[in-house]
Amino acid sequence: MYGGGYPGYPPPGGGYPPPGGAYPPPGGAYPPPGGAYPPPGGAYPPPGGAYPPAPQGSQSGSSPQQSYPPQGYPPQGYPPQGYPPQGYPPQGYPPQGYPPQGYPPQGYPPQGYPPQGYPPQGYPPQGMAQQGYGQPQNVAQFNQPQTNLLSPAECDTAVKELRDAMKGFGTNEKQLISVLGKYPPLQMNQIIKGYKSNYGKKLIDDVRSETSGNFGKLCCALSMSIAEFDVKCLHDALAGVGTDDDCLMEILVGRTNSDINALRAEYKRQYGKDIESDVKSDTSGYVRRLYTVLLQGNRDETNVARDATADAEALYKAGEGKLGTDEMTFISILCNRPDSHLRNVFDIYQQKHGHTFEKAISKEFSGDIKKVLTNLVASIRNKSEYIATLFEKSMKGMGTDDDKLIRLVVRHRAPYVITPIKQAYQTKYGKSLAKRIKGDTSGDYQRLLLTCIHESP
Repeated sequence: MYGGGYPGYPPPGGGYPPPGGAYPPPGGAYPPPGGAYPPPGGAYPPPGGAYPPAPQGSQSGSSPQQSYPPQGYPPQGYPPQGYPPQGYPPQGYPPQGYPPQGYPPQGYPPQGYPPQGYPPQGYPPQGMAQQGYGQPQNVAQFNQPQTNLLSPAECDTAVKELRDAMKGFGTNEKQLISVLGKYPPLQMNQIIKGYKSNYGKKLIDDVRSETSGNFGKLCCALSMSIAEFDVKCLHDALAGVGTDDDCLMEILVGRTNSDINALRAEYKRQYGKDIESDVKSDTSGYVRRLYTVLLQGNRDETNVARDATADAEALYKAGEGKLGTDEMTFISILCNRPDSHLRNVFDIYQQKHGHTFEKAISKEFSGDIKKVLTNLVASIRNKSEYIATLFEKSMKGMGTDDDKLIRLVVRHRAPYVITPIKQAYQTKYGKSLAKRIKGDTSGDYQRLLLTCIHESP
């Protein structure tokens, strides 16, 4: 998620590209790309700055044909002046024993990998954090900083605290809350893996056996990687009678193309089915088409300037400017353009036609597609405010929609994501999100929710 989020999913362990520090090192590091200095073995200059020793039996005064090095070597003008550059390679580099013997393994990387045109030009977008999963595309709104990974010692400490909280008779809920509610998704992914490495079992299995009720649901959700949790939420949104459009919009809108592709792969891994097929079987009409477009993962990520006026005019001609409505023009532009560009489109539309783009949608659409498009525009306009309204919706009226509240807290708990959401909630509803949660929940469940959003229980 960006909400958990969290720049596209990292590829599975051992996938391409290899983790930082692995071989081959990033561009510009040693060894340089083919053809750069130093050249392949045996080429000029020879090792140690000297020619290889003359062949045995060579003596001074031998004939020109037997002289060593051979006449005319090196060729005139080689190496070129100023080459290699001064101070290159740096002293002590590469380190002794690097790369390790037999590495990279034979046949790695596989032929044709990475695929041509990957990564796409202009990706990741400027300002996008480089770690985690689910970073929103409108990064300027959330000001995505980079989440630091835990050190091995920090990870081991958290893993041990979780184990100590659950072993023996009874459960130390306070200690469980202090760990599960503390770490953002990227760091929690490390802890989940560390738990299995240290104790040979999944964290979620131990948590499930030690907790219950809404507190248990929240604990289990926090014990999953954000990718696994996103996919579970999508599956739940499609299960049963009806479709949870809020959930689908929340998870699918504003995602990077790599996020969408990873979601599809994870869904297939967990449920053995294609998410696009499940969405198509659970939706209909233009709602189905909109979700299908989102699931293609073809949103423009090039950062190439587009003509916002032309898109605003295209939307007008597809709706208010004609008899009937060209629904696919709306869907195509809203689902495939960058959020920052679309915000300009909305502003130009209002300036030119005297009312908001949302009003145009209200006039041209009805039913489920009207609701979905309205939510889509709200999310594009201001992601944090849109999520704040979903928080309010989960607690409004009689009772609390705990499944929705848990999903929102888990997916948006990273500090740089939840902070603007809390600010937007305060501005829109005149009270803090923490106070709202305190009024609708209780006990350990309440304490863990508040810890997740970085508020005092």
